[in-house]
Amino acid sequence: MRFPCAKLTPLQSRFVASFSALCLLGIVYWSLSNPHFAYAAELAVDGSGQARSGEDHNWHRIEQSRLHDDEVEDGSEAGEVPLLGRAAAVTAISANNAPNQLNIQPGNTTLWVYSNELFTSPSTPTGPGLPSDPGVKRHVEPMHHDLKRRQDGAQTKTIYVSINTCVQPTWNETSLQTVGPPQLTLYVSSEANNDAVGPDGTSQVVQTLSEGFANVSVTASGTWYIAVSAPALPSGFVGVWNYELAVSHDAYYHSADESDAFLFQVDTDFESALLVTGDLTQQKPSTATFQQWLDLSPPFSIFAANVNDTSILGMQNSYCGWSNKHQVAGSQLDLNGTKSGVQMSMITRGLGSKPKEQFYVTNLDNSSSYIGVLAQSGNSTNSGAGVVGGGGKIWQPVPWQTKTDGNCALMFDLPFCSDVAYAVPSNPQTYNITGLREVFDNYTSVSYQQFAYSLQQIPCNTTSDAQYSNVKTCDDCAAAYKQWLCAVSIPRCEDFTNPATYLQKRNMGQVYFNNQSYISPDILTQPYIPMSRAPTLQGSPAYSQTYNTSLATNSSRNTAIIDSLIMPGPYNELLPCEDLCYSLVQSCPSSLGFGCPYPGRGLEAGYGVRSTNGSLTCSYLGAVYSLNAATDLVAPVFRAVSLAALVMVGLGVV
Repeated sequence: MRFPCAKLTPLQSRFVASFSALCLLGIVYWSLSNPHFAYAAELAVDGSGQARSGEDHNWHRIEQSRLHDDEVEDGSEAGEVPLLGRAAAVTAISANNAPNQLNIQPGNTTLWVYSNELFTSPSTPTGPGLPSDPGVKRHVEPMHHDLKRRQDGAQTKTIYVSINTCVQPTWNETSLQTVGPPQLTLYVSSEANNDAVGPDGTSQVVQTLSEGFANVSVTASGTWYIAVSAPALPSGFVGVWNYELAVSHDAYYHSADESDAFLFQVDTDFESALLVTGDLTQQKPSTATFQQWLDLSPPFSIFAANVNDTSILGMQNSYCGWSNKHQVAGSQLDLNGTKSGVQMSMITRGLGSKPKEQFYVTNLDNSSSYIGVLAQSGNSTNSGAGVVGGGGKIWQPVPWQTKTDGNCALMFDLPFCSDVAYAVPSNPQTYNITGLREVFDNYTSVSYQQFAYSLQQIPCNTTSDAQYSNVKTCDDCAAAYKQWLCAVSIPRCEDFTNPATYLQKRNMGQVYFNNQSYISPDILTQPYIPMSRAPTLQGSPAYSQTYNTSLATNSSRNTAIIDSLIMPGPYNELLPCEDLCYSLVQSCPSSLGFGCPYPGRGLEAGYGVRSTNGSLTCSYLGAVYSLNAATDLVAPVFRAVSLAALVMVGLGVV
């Protein structure tokens, strides 16, 4: 049975056609706006041909880490699709205080999103940290940019964005590399929900990485976008960058102090270097903070590299970059494929006697230049993902150079002369470093005991009108004598081939310990005038001496030990500072007979003068390079002293 169809009027026909078109448009609009369809457009295909879920938004980061572990860093092998091409258009920051690692090809940009869910998540505890903020004036204010909020009254907080370069393009030419590859650029939106960030973006903070590091903080609310862009590679470089990006609303994950090294060279020898941090606290020894620093396991480490290893150029501010070089791992230094020990300890030696950390780095190459950086793993309490500040911190590089000649050896941590820490004259064929320590320390402790017997004859504990000085005590005298005794009895050794004019040549006529010769015979017969102001010109021994006959140049200042027992051969001495002698004369009773040589009458052959720019031009206990200028220890200007004690105080240097 068939039912007749109603016949539509022309008006009804037009209505049905229009309604059908509207429905079709609605279906198209719904399909384009539905998030499930949008995610489908961003799905990547893995190696098995299976599409990955849109919820697995960090699969490329995990895959990239696997490739990096397998040393496949640029995805450029035959048949390999570049990793960046497989990544989603927008990559999600995985968590607060977490390293998000990714490769990036030259000329490409990656876009990251920091979701509102992460923004509103609870803060993470930072842990106990160090006993106090180490040092003074060490804090560097971060870059901070105010948010242009779209809505007044929105909840805001500061988010901290930081980035480290972990791997960078390498030099592929036979010519010498003098610069590192170009730096990545970090883009951070300056307003919420703005995904137009990058090289052509708007409303953004732009910061080019400095030696592999950058950080930016913004006052934010809602969802935030960040981009990282790689420049085109100049001629000579090949490969890709690998970087570590982290975002947090607690604090920066990565840190770098770009204005301060906080690490100082003490001295070097033929194959090792001694370095110390600055003072870690200014508190007094009686305080809990002072003792807490000393009780710590060494909280810092160092990274180091020979300057001929140019692979670190461009990443010297990056903890991740230094870590990937594996030049220091814990207490191990890896240079040129060999393991070298790094002994770390807490000390109070040096000016101020405050807590410091000491690094003794061994098995270095002789006659070589190095750079080293102080490093902190994580936030000192913990490190890695989920840790506030877990990405580590780097300070500025410190240069040093190992010695050449082989007859200077680093010596430190002596029982009696505990403030001695520098290279001393040595001979590996006669004494190892343990024997050398015993010889020098025993000599000085015995000499000091003889002085102590003489000091006991002075009425120290008496009425003020009977004391030898109203401003100095016997304790001051004893301290000044110990400082002077250790400095002059244990001379600071430098290479004989070092041309610095403030160095005093020693043992020039002796045979070098391994029969090498740095001296031509005609030099030994040249005139040497240790006393430019000798009483008379005609017939004065001071004007007829040569390098071979002068006591100052053809012997050491400690002949009983150095010339007779150690026999190092020719070396240069960094002379003790003259203010050590003046301080001794000023601090002790005149009845002890101390005196210093006059200028032009032997002073210059026995003592040096402090530099005003922080460089070491004379030796004093606790000295380090690039820290202490002459004004740090004001020496008494006491030159009107007796020449009668020249042999004792000058130790026979003329």
